Amino acid sequence: MQPRGVERVVREEVLASFFNGRTTPAELARDLKGSEQQVSDIESIVEIEDMQEEFVVTRDMAVGLCDAVLSEQLEPSALATIGFALIASDRFSWDGEDDILGEIIADWSCPEINFTLNMDNIRQFRAWLMAQEPYPVRPSAAAGSPKDGRDFSARLVCVRRKKNPQR
Repeated sequence: MQPRGVERVVREEVLASFFNGRTTPAELARDLKGSEQQVSDIESIVEIEDMQEEFVVTRDMAVGLCDAVLSEQLEPSALATIGFALIASDRFSWDGEDDILGEIIADWSCPEINFTLNMDNIRQFRAWLMAQEPYPVRPSAAAGSPKDGRDFSARLVCVRRKKNPQR
């Protein structure tokens, strides 16, 4: 993340172009770099430039992101910004029937309460997206997890906000 006051913009068009194979992982990484500005211990702002057209994300496209991370062309932490950008977008969508893809995008967008973005978990995301392994049933975040002792019911873990430079 860039220091306070230094802002870069994630362009949805570049992410869509990556999904279509017209942008390399290195170009996507450059577009993402510095786009998330930390404003407090738990709050950050991601400046995102909306694209004009609708775009449907598929599992294969998400697998492509995993592959870019696993080949070390994209940092694992980039998936947090990408996941948030996809969820915050008015233009990106995915098949509403595909619960696994939606869950994984949500996992990426908030690794603080879901899965840490590391190489082992990226391999696991890939296996779930490829239906090589079943996606796990997890307790709700409000209930915490008795296995790991986390209790998120009484405290705020993180806040990411979208800032649109066009508005």
